[in-house]
Amino acid sequence: MALFSRLVGANSLPSHKKVIDISSALTGKVLPLDEVPHSLFTQRMFGEGIAIRPSGYQVLAPFSGTMLHFPELANQLRLKAKNGLQLQIQLGIDSHLMMGEGFKRVVKQGESFEQGQLLGEFSLVKMKKQLPSILCPITILNSDKLKGLQGHYFQVIAGEDKIMTAYI
Repeated sequence: MALFSRLVGANSLPSHKKVIDISSALTGKVLPLDEVPHSLFTQRMFGEGIAIRPSGYQVLAPFSGTMLHFPELANQLRLKAKNGLQLQIQLGIDSHLMMGEGFKRVVKQGESFEQGQLLGEFSLVKMKKQLPSILCPITILNSDKLKGLQGHYFQVIAGEDKIMTAYI
């Protein structure tokens, strides 16, 4: 299910009807999804996206919407924007093995949230000690609906900078 050749550069923007900028949920360095050391992400099984090497400890809402999935382990979030875009944020690789230690939910499954609102927190120190990788893949679950997606590969601040631009 290798979805994409929809990842675009600034010089090759696809024809589109709508542009959606996606704000960063995490503070850190944005990297290509191919740098994530897990085949489910490099093969785009959860859709196209980017990864962030986090340097903060908070997860902020990248847009206004609803929490589709945020288990008690608090290591993975699935969000739905009011425009229908569905985003998955995975906090570290194999973080389910931490059994929720170092993760805290603020917004629960089914609840609504506003852009910039605190959704959860995590211990970067514990993640660095216990995980094979602290990279956090952020993917668009319904990226098959997009005409294109542009990643913005810079150092970002949660709630302030954009990490991706989706073309619909």
